[in-house]
Amino acid sequence: MKIILASASPRRRQLLSLIIPRFDVLVPLVDETHTPGEGPMDFTERVSREKMDYILGSLEPGKDRELIITSDTIVTIDDLILGKPSDFTDAMRKISLLNGRTHRVVTGMTLCVRNGAVQDPVTMLTALEATEVTFKNLSRDGLKEYLDSIEYMDKAGAYAFQENGRMIVESFRGSVTNVIGFPLRLLFRMLHELDITGPVLLQED
Repeated sequence: MKIILASASPRRRQLLSLIIPRFDVLVPLVDETHTPGEGPMDFTERVSREKMDYILGSLEPGKDRELIITSDTIVTIDDLILGKPSDFTDAMRKISLLNGRTHRVVTGMTLCVRNGAVQDPVTMLTALEATEVTFKNLSRDGLKEYLDSIEYMDKAGAYAFQENGRMIVESFRGSVTNVIGFPLRLLFRMLHELDITGPVLLQED
C-alpha cells in the first residue's frame, strides 16, 4: 500500500516516520480562513477534509492502493481560534491570551483509502482529537524569553510543546503528539476502523 502524507509540516513528517518508515509527501494548497460563526471543531474538521479534496483532485490515475492522510491542528480558547502569528507583537498577544490558563489543541484528521484509478470508489473517514493544555502564569519578560527561544512564526498559538515547552506548559491532559501537531493515538484508532494493520503499512510498493 502506498502511503501519502498531505502536509508541509516537518513535525508531522517526523511523527509519522515513527510508525511508517516509507511514505510520500504532498502539500495541499487550501484557504484556511475561518468562516464567521464556525466553531473550532467544525473549522479544523472542514479544513482537513478540504485538504483531502485538494489532494484527491491532484492525483493522477494509478494502479496502487493508496492511503492518504491529511490533518489540521488549531489552538483554541474562549471559542477563539489562534492561528500562526503574523509577527512578534501578534505572537505576544496570542501567548498572553493563553498565559496562566487552560486551552485546547484540536486536530481534525481525514484518512482516505483510494483503489488506484480516480474513478474507483474511495473510503474516507474524518475524526477529531482534543488535548487540554494549561500554561504557567509567566511575567511578560518570561513570555518574551520563551518566544526568543523558539521559532514561533509557524506555530499555531505561537508556541510549541516540543520546543522548550517546560518553560511555559504547566500540565496537559490527553495526547501529547496532538499538542505537537499529529495525534498518533487518533491515527491508530482510525487505521483500526479502516481495518489497516501494521504489516499492510510496512508493505513495500
